[in-house]
Amino acid sequence: MINKFIRLLTVMIVLDAVTLFAQQGATKPGEGTLTLSKKTFQLAHAVAYESARDGKEDLTVVLSAQPVSNEKLKKALATEKEGGFAEFPSPYLKLIFKKTGELKNWSAIGGGTTIGGSRDGTGELKLQDGRVAGKASAAVEPDALIRKGFDVRFDVALLKNGEELPVSTAKKYGPAANVKPSVTGDFKGNGKDAQLAYVSARWGEPFSGKTGIVLVFTEKDHSKATKPDIDAMFGKFGSALIISLHEDGDIYSCQVAHSALKKQGFSSSGSIETSGFTYDAGKVEGELTTNGPVETFGETWEVKLKFVAPLGEIPKEFQVAESIDTKQASTKSEKPEAAESDEKPATQPTAPDLNAKDLALTKDASDIEYKALVGQMSFKSKLPVTSACAELTASLQGQGWAKDGSDLITANSSILTRKRGPASLTIFVKPDNGGSEIKMMTKGLSWD
Repeated sequence: MINKFIRLLTVMIVLDAVTLFAQQGATKPGEGTLTLSKKTFQLAHAVAYESARDGKEDLTVVLSAQPVSNEKLKKALATEKEGGFAEFPSPYLKLIFKKTGELKNWSAIGGGTTIGGSRDGTGELKLQDGRVAGKASAAVEPDALIRKGFDVRFDVALLKNGEELPVSTAKKYGPAANVKPSVTGDFKGNGKDAQLAYVSARWGEPFSGKTGIVLVFTEKDHSKATKPDIDAMFGKFGSALIISLHEDGDIYSCQVAHSALKKQGFSSSGSIETSGFTYDAGKVEGELTTNGPVETFGETWEVKLKFVAPLGEIPKEFQVAESIDTKQASTKSEKPEAAESDEKPATQPTAPDLNAKDLALTKDASDIEYKALVGQMSFKSKLPVTSACAELTASLQGQGWAKDGSDLITANSSILTRKRGPASLTIFVKPDNGGSEIKMMTKGLSWD
């Protein structure tokens, strides 16, 4: 009897050891949650790299819901090198550690809220065999004006200066995959669910120099419509959701039309995120979520959808043309070096040549007022604060404006800072009768 008990105990110990080993071996590169304002995001991807600030070498870990591609990381690192605010697929959490393993500060973006350079929270990091492993957290204060916090863990290879992630595998642009379009999940307006049963994907006009994809979700079949997105906005197919995004999952337009909402066809691109989004081999799939209810014009709406749809080759008219800068660089490389000093780049006009009255605004801008004497302008929009910020960000980016430091974006008040050459903008956005009032403080622009 004793021998049987010993054998049983031995087996249990071995099984426990195997289980523990399996758990340790299945460590994820990154996992945890990020809370911003009233939303909580799941983070499942991580990337780590060496960085330098104020003459000191640091280690940076970025956790995100979407994977970070090598192309996006290179762009982010180049922006950081120039002193700018690097961006990653939203939502994301950026942790800055000292080489000794202490957490210095953190920043985050998600759901229309941006937090930059916060020093609250704790964390630890260990560097061993070319990998960084650790954890970090910041408690969420329930009564804070802006609720923020996180609880994450990571174990990922460290990219040293000059190293890169593996280059993304070239995507197959069509033909359309033999897959049946499907959509499941919730689309609610004021707590009432709309049964979205149909989804389609097509290529749209390029936006901000990148190819665009348009997703249309409707209650009724829209497969025979030539312009389903426009028809859907006018309620032809019942409640509808129209999403425009890039191949990396970044959403730049969201149109909401729900039968339970008094306000129909409004824009709210800063309130919705993608998760697990991919496009390849003739199909697009992923998830869309608002991470809980969103309040717009005094009403609430909520999205949590999973979808798949075929998507064929990019029509020639929607293909992104080679940039002027690329063409110019190619031309310059074929010319003698002595002639380069006489060349003038054929890029966007320098900031002083940009008139203040040509600044990109929201599409529905009204009550526009210019004050040339003090370099200020103001206007109003029917969009809520976070949506107005999202549209302004996209429009200004397309005009060549880059972020100058971190934005502060909340539903009650937001501040955006932008630069373009020697010119700069400080933008204040606040609520106004269900919409927004925007004020721009400008420097370095022409007011003729």
